[in-house]
Amino acid sequence: MKREDAFNEMLGKALVKAKPKWIKSVIVEETQKIHESKGLRVDVLVAPNDSPVVAIETSYLKGDADRDAIARLGKHYVKDMEEIKTAVAIELDGKYRKIKRLLPNHVLSYALYQKVSETEHRRFPKKKFIKGTYKDIARLVSASSIPKEDIESVANEVNARVRAVSEKLKSVLTKRQLEEISKELYQRSAMPALNTTAILWLDAFLVQRMLQGSVLDIPQITHYPSECVRAWDKLQKINWSSIFRPAVSILENASKMETVKVSESLRHLINSVEMIEASKLGRAINIGAELFPMLASDRKNSAAFYTQAPTAELLAALTITHDMRDDWSDPTLFKNFKIADMACGTGTLLRFGYRQARIYHEQSGSNKVNIETLHKLAMESGLYGLDVSPIAAHLTASSLAVNSRQPYDKTHIGWVRVGDPDRTGSIEYIKADAIPELGFTGPNIESGKDAEHTYNSVHVPDNSMDVCLMNPPYSRTRKGQSAFDIGGMNNTERDKCQSRWGKLIRDEPCTKTAGMAATFLCIARKKVKPGGRIGFVLPRTVAFATSWSVTRKMIEDEFEDITAVVVESSKALGKKAMSVDTKMEEMLLVATKKKEIEKNNEKGSTATIRCVVLQEPIARVGEAAEVAKTILNGEVEGALTMGTQIGVSILFSAKNGMPWSSLSVTNDGLDMVMNSILKGKIKNIEGTVATKVAMTTVGELFNVGPTHHLVGHVHDDDNDSKYHKIGAFTLHPLMGGRPTQGMYRSLWQADMDSQTKMEVLPTHRGVKFNGEKAGQMWDTRTHLFLSRGMTWPSQKITSAFTKQRVMGGSAWLGLDHENVAVMKAFALWANSIYGMTAILSQGGKTQHGSRSRLQVKAAKNLPCPDFASFDGNVLAQAAADFDRLSKETLKPSNQAETDKARAEINKAVSVMLGIPKYDTETLTEMWCAEPAVGAIVKPKKDEKPKSEGLEKTKNPPKGKIAKSKRQPKKEQKKPRKMRGRRA
Repeated sequence: MKREDAFNEMLGKALVKAKPKWIKSVIVEETQKIHESKGLRVDVLVAPNDSPVVAIETSYLKGDADRDAIARLGKHYVKDMEEIKTAVAIELDGKYRKIKRLLPNHVLSYALYQKVSETEHRRFPKKKFIKGTYKDIARLVSASSIPKEDIESVANEVNARVRAVSEKLKSVLTKRQLEEISKELYQRSAMPALNTTAILWLDAFLVQRMLQGSVLDIPQITHYPSECVRAWDKLQKINWSSIFRPAVSILENASKMETVKVSESLRHLINSVEMIEASKLGRAINIGAELFPMLASDRKNSAAFYTQAPTAELLAALTITHDMRDDWSDPTLFKNFKIADMACGTGTLLRFGYRQARIYHEQSGSNKVNIETLHKLAMESGLYGLDVSPIAAHLTASSLAVNSRQPYDKTHIGWVRVGDPDRTGSIEYIKADAIPELGFTGPNIESGKDAEHTYNSVHVPDNSMDVCLMNPPYSRTRKGQSAFDIGGMNNTERDKCQSRWGKLIRDEPCTKTAGMAATFLCIARKKVKPGGRIGFVLPRTVAFATSWSVTRKMIEDEFEDITAVVVESSKALGKKAMSVDTKMEEMLLVATKKKEIEKNNEKGSTATIRCVVLQEPIARVGEAAEVAKTILNGEVEGALTMGTQIGVSILFSAKNGMPWSSLSVTNDGLDMVMNSILKGKIKNIEGTVATKVAMTTVGELFNVGPTHHLVGHVHDDDNDSKYHKIGAFTLHPLMGGRPTQGMYRSLWQADMDSQTKMEVLPTHRGVKFNGEKAGQMWDTRTHLFLSRGMTWPSQKITSAFTKQRVMGGSAWLGLDHENVAVMKAFALWANSIYGMTAILSQGGKTQHGSRSRLQVKAAKNLPCPDFASFDGNVLAQAAADFDRLSKETLKPSNQAETDKARAEINKAVSVMLGIPKYDTETLTEMWCAEPAVGAIVKPKKDEKPKSEGLEKTKNPPKGKIAKSKRQPKKEQKKPRKMRGRRA
């Protein structure tokens, strides 16, 4: 076999084997398929009826497949004149000329192309090729057939129409009618209720249209309310009650109120259905489930952030791995394979969890493939979903139901109340297998029975789930935020829920201070069976905050194969975040529950955490699965590559719930040195031990001052509320530290303009606010302070020293010691590359920007040399070095590699630690190259900026496009490796 067409025939058969539903959809080596060039023989076209057409171009010649794939973009498939917006290029190895059949272990090189605009296309990966099998290509084609830009365009248009329908209904309904609808839909106010109404009706229309032709006597969708009610009522009696029951209920009430306007609204929604169908978007996303998070009213208050679809695909693919089952071919696998989400929202994670299992089933190669049976048993036995929002639970059920037209019996999807009077939603499951009295679910949910009555419930026994996928609420009670700020509850009701929550987790390895996310991890720990897997979206503070230490220790003790995934600092925020609307940095946590939990030894528990840092956020479905494959199959330690490097993987030895300091570090050399500094066995860049240093912690070495809440509050003319008046003093800013009135000085705030040297002036003066506590706070004054929040690109000092003994404050934590030389030695160390590396390892990286935030407890746990045990002469020299260098002006911390004053500090500290020849220059260079520090990216010469991953689409030659035999272009030079990063 020498020609490409022979390979294409093999590829076509293999794709159908990987995706049996494509048996009539894969077109190989045929003409008359491209409208603009009907004489052209296509390599492979995948053209299902329910998703857009995708072109696949293959070639043995370097560059040909890429050029041909680009040439297909913008052309039109003759059937319905559908535009080709996605193409795959496969560059073939010569060995495939000799094979007779494409096997699952044959590795192919491929890239994805998508049309972004009339003049631009996007390539994934940006350079070189992905390595994978025909099964991987089938998955990528299926998931990526619609460009993200098209999905967003349609979703935004439908969103606008939903809002227009809501406004129309609001204009004709009375206040009382609006209140009734809000009450029925458990919404706080009219507009969220009307938005929800429109989504329910749109969702019902979409499912009705999907079911036409599969269920007898289902009429065409219509805008007449009475006919809609009859059709939906009929459907819910056959099955699908969770989809149609709420839609019928609301429509019946609304049409009684204003038939004409309701009919107009329904017509508007039907137009949306037609637009969705024309785009073939219905199978790519679930419109109702995708829109509800955009329109929900209380998700920000309760910190319930809905999962982005690419995040869900990445997490599901990392968690549900092929080796979890010996055989995926059994269509009844969901009788015993169970996936749960105890905070399911609109079901995004459950949908992708189900999809992952379904893909394994389709790709099993068995003739037993039966998607209808698989789906029916998934709905009845395999998928468990719970949420505090009845509408979200409804949309979870409906979004899962549309994966097949097969009717199903009772489900395990429902909603759980919060309040009434003190229920805590799914948190109740930490002590229970089931919660009585779920609502808004209809008959299609399992029932339970006790001595008094029958009730609806979802039964989730301990040790019963194979997989727990979750993006739990992050809420906690702090600074005016309430952990139960949902459902229009009042303060009394919230207080009762708070109290109930505390009682439920009293004996669990989690705290209320850490927030609800820690509690849901403990729920998953109980519900997942030994050998089962958990996959969580979590705030990145999980890896660092002291409040999470007990939960981290639980993970280390009771789980194995632990992987934590983050994106380089500050890149995954806003629209690129893992969750919708969150403004904090997040992480993925994946782990396997141990079959046997070892008893802790005297030295404490240890566990290996695989810390993965990705260079870019994952923004597209399909591509996320490829990233997951790269992580699962890539180097356990070292660079992760997919065409080019996409991230780095580092192994970290965790112990006793201490911060996972390696997470966010992208250079394995820096990671090695950083952890050696924390342990006091400081290694050089080559990995050998340079010296040993007696270590302790800040809390053991110093008397640590109080939090700023106890010291006082800043004077504020605009806000005179009691909430802001706390502590012992009212603080007033000082002008340049000069005395004005009052004697009580404080180093309160960070100031990047004035605090450029290690020795600083106080920033505020205090006026007694609470006389009884003022004396106690004044007794905490000191010379030495530690920064609680380092913003590396702007702040210069991590530790400050004042001539006067003053109090600490919001930005500066006071540290006191009887020996001033010890304090000066610490200030010198903290501002050196050694100290900055230690602080970076312990600071939570959850906020926008390159910032390490230390809570007081975390500051006390910060490892540092035991300066009190140092020889007196060494301390005297350190104090002298501090006095000499404390007047030197420092550059911002992330510019330390070019800072001569910082280099002098590094030399002095190296001498103090007994390692005068240590290579601090290379260590500083590596540290400054870290994204978490705010690495300064230096552009290459003559480099022109362009949109990420986008290239101009060249117009192909006019007329017939034959198989290209052009010579490939010269290979481009390899990109320069980032300094300090392992390539």
